[in-house]
Amino acid sequence: MKKKILITILSIVILCCFIYAAAGFYVAYSILKIDHTCGLHENSEPNSWSTKVDAHEYTNLSRSRLRDNFPSKKYHLKEWKNIYFPSREKGIQLNGWLFNYYEDRPVVIIIHGIFPNGKCKPESNLIASLLIQKGINAMTIDLRNYGQSDFTSDYEDLGLKSYNDVLGAYDYLREIGYESNQIGLHGISLGAVPAIFAANVEKDIKAIWVDSSLAEFKMVLKDEIARYGLSIEFGPAVSFFGQLLAGVDPTDLNPVKKLNKNQFYFFTHGDKDERMLPRHYEYFKKYASENNIKADFWLAKNSYHVDGMFKYPEEYSKKMYKFFEDNLK
Repeated sequence: MKKKILITILSIVILCCFIYAAAGFYVAYSILKIDHTCGLHENSEPNSWSTKVDAHEYTNLSRSRLRDNFPSKKYHLKEWKNIYFPSREKGIQLNGWLFNYYEDRPVVIIIHGIFPNGKCKPESNLIASLLIQKGINAMTIDLRNYGQSDFTSDYEDLGLKSYNDVLGAYDYLREIGYESNQIGLHGISLGAVPAIFAANVEKDIKAIWVDSSLAEFKMVLKDEIARYGLSIEFGPAVSFFGQLLAGVDPTDLNPVKKLNKNQFYFFTHGDKDERMLPRHYEYFKKYASENNIKADFWLAKNSYHVDGMFKYPEEYSKKMYKFFEDNLK
């Protein structure tokens, strides 16, 4: 009788361990498995992109209408240069679009978010256009595993490797004549992570714009696990399988700790963001205040994830112009 009870208990323990591990793997796989394409925006270019293409895919009616009614053509750009350049991590070739319109003016590298994504998406194209309209040059890039850049993995590295791609873009701009104090960064959603990490390595990069970014690993882990209906107790399993799949330690995903006192930051977020909760924005704000980080903040009203640029393009443009004009030479 005791033997049967022991076997039953052992079987239950093994089953629970299996379920725990399986759930952790599923969440990690779902978060990190990359769609290398740009989704419905595949093959979109600076003179052809449109927010209407995937407006119907937004289940939130407000977000769908915002994109369905957005005048994309107003922000099309006719001239750009298709460029290839190496990542600072050897053996990786990257692709970008260079909008080099103005001589002796600053340039901003624009970094896209998580899959399906790339320089083809409306967000990157719109930011480039808003900058060009204000007399600031722009460069949009495909990070590794996206668009026309090299594929090195089927799993997202969360910016913990791809910050070297941002540094590769920085190196390219330096080689074609830009001074270090003329180069700024603009990171969109997860793209803000490699932007912050790259600037932490190259401290001559003085101006970093952060749109809708995560702030801290434990916070985002809790948020992501909750999206799958699980509690934080599954965190260790998700982290373990995440490290196996992506080849990086996700616990290093703490961009807030990479902020530097000698650089300038602008943080913007939507007050209704459901993808990256506004508490990340508030965490950045509190950390910056407590650690004497030079930063400006804008919480876009009645806005969801990365919606501010579409809902308030003129205000967004003015704030960007002032920030980069003040902090780049």
